[in-house]
Formats: sequence, C-alpha cells, structure tokens
Amino acid sequence: MMKKNLILKRLLLSFALTITFAACTPSTDSDISSTPDGETVKSLPDVIQEDPKNPNDESTQEQNAGSVQILLFNGIGTSLSDWKNLEVIIKSMGLTYQLVNSSVLNNMSLSTLKTYGMILIPGGNSNTINNALTKSTKIRVRQAVRDGGVSYLGICAGAFDAVGTDSLSNTTAYYGFAVAQGAYLKHWYPNGNSSLIAAVPKVSFADGSSRYLMWYDGPSTPEWYRGVVARYPGGKPAISQTWTGSGFVIVSGPHPEAPPSWQWDSGKDPDGTDYDIAMKLIRAALYRQPLPVY
Repeated sequence: MMKKNLILKRLLLSFALTITFAACTPSTDSDISSTPDGETVKSLPDVIQEDPKNPNDESTQEQNAGSVQILLFNGIGTSLSDWKNLEVIIKSMGLTYQLVNSSVLNNMSLSTLKTYGMILIPGGNSNTINNALTKSTKIRVRQAVRDGGVSYLGICAGAFDAVGTDSLSNTTAYYGFAVAQGAYLKHWYPNGNSSLIAAVPKVSFADGSSRYLMWYDGPSTPEWYRGVVARYPGGKPAISQTWTGSGFVIVSGPHPEAPPSWQWDSGKDPDGTDYDIAMKLIRAALYRQPLPVY
C-alpha cells in the first residue's frame, strides 16, 4: 500500500510540474533560436503558445487611455502561472492593470502605450515572446519607455528582453525590446552549475538585507553604475535598475513573485514566499522611486 501511495505521489508531482513551470531561457523557435549569449537552451512547459482571451481584447485600447496604471503582458511566450500570480499580487496592491496579449500589443499605438504608468513583462520564454511580436512593436515599447517616460519591470524572460545594444535606435530591434542600453544578458547559474534549472539562492540586497529567492534559469542583470539593487551569491547582479531617457527600468533575474508550488522543482524556500519583494519592485518601478543600490 505504501508503495502504491509513493507511486501516486510521484505521478501527481510529475503532473503538477508539467502545468506549473516555465523556464525563462528560450526554446528553439524558428525565428530566434537562442539568446544572444548563445547558451544551451533549457525549457519546460507552461509557456503559452497561443494568445489568451483577455477582457477588452475586442475594444479599442484608446478607450482605457490614462485610466490604467500597469500593462501586464500575458501574450505568447509568457508563463501561465507567472503572469497569473503577478495578477493576484497587483490586485492585492489595489493597483489598476490591463492584461495585454501579443496580438493586442502588436496593434497598440505608441500614443496608447504612453498612457500606462508601467509595462510589466513576466517570466516565460524570451525567444517565444520575441517571435510573436513585430519589430515595430518592440520599437514602440522602447520609445514609450525611453521617450514617453513609461516605467518597465522585467522579470527573468522580461529581463532578457529588456537590455540590448540598440536601445537608442528607432529602426532596429535585434533582440527583445532593448528598453535599456547594455550588453545582452547572460545566464547565471548557482555555483556555475549549468545543469541546474531551478534553485533558491540567497540574494543580498544593497540595504543590508538578504532573502532566498526563486531562480529559474534566469540571467545575471547589468552591472550598471550605481544601479545594482541585489546580488547573487558570488557577487553577480541579480536585480538592477536604471534610467533610460525619461523612463525608469528595473530588471530581475530571480522570481520574487513565484508561487509556493514552484518549490517542487527548486527545493524549499527557507524564508517562504517573497511577495513583499515583488510588491517593492512593482511600486518602485511604477512610482519611479529608485531602490537602494550598491
């Protein structure tokens, strides 16, 4: 009987993993098959392959202009569990938001993008996100942040998509949105072990605090001058912030918004969920209030 229970437990765990997680590193899509660092791809399920149906998808976005604080992207390539948990967190903060999928974002004008306080790109699969968006869409998002003063918060895949060498261009979009200038982000691995997909490293913050945060095949963020908010073990940046033109950008390699169920793959988070850190990042980006830095 005990053996049967153990087998059932493993089957349930296996099923849960197939619907819960999504690596932030890219999959081998037809258009973009690897991040610019060229590292070996590791990707798990839970990445959306079709646009979800959102409220107000059929209405013109201009009808909501100026009334919504956060554009929460939940299009093709995002992790279902990630954007849904971010939605719960944003609701709990009492903030207004709008779910925007790839199709809607592709048809959104620059003037409408500029009406949001912040664009939030969650974790998922950065290649798949890229391949579902047009070049002009990526440039419009960049312009909304850089020239329109819209804030940007990118988590894991959203961080990979945030940083690029063509942030000043209005004509090129090699990889991601490139809302902030810098070298394309590289993966960070606990103890340099590239075979790992998920872990809970102890992240040190510039204010002297430290927290165990979910890492899911995410990047090391930029070593911007006076812009590193938190560091992984070993010293590589884990969370960074910068001004880009008139916009404010925060990028996070780890997932403070991760639900408890993610610990099935990473191991137990010793200090529990980290929603307070997620809220801190959201508030800092939305209200353009820089966090303490190294």
